[in-house]
Amino acid sequence: MYSVRRWIKKHGYPREVVNAVKELIRRLEIRIVPSVYTEQELYETLLNYRLLPSDAIIALTCRHYGIDTILTFDEDFKRVPWLRVIP
Repeated sequence: MYSVRRWIKKHGYPREVVNAVKELIRRLEIRIVPSVYTEQELYETLLNYRLLPSDAIIALTCRHYGIDTILTFDEDFKRVPWLRVIP
């Protein structure tokens, strides 16, 4: 997996991969919502629940859109009181 990440960092994503992902999103009717949070909310969430920035953004976006359950293997989300985690 590390070699794939290293290759992407050096060369970027192949256009075919990006197009395939876009098509999958379209076919599955996945809705991509913007993140909505203040800078202060982000900092508080990072500190209070000991999350990485990307995880804090996910948690805050879930709270904003009323999403109370997520499917993830990331145990860190179990520290977020407004989320129920399904492994």
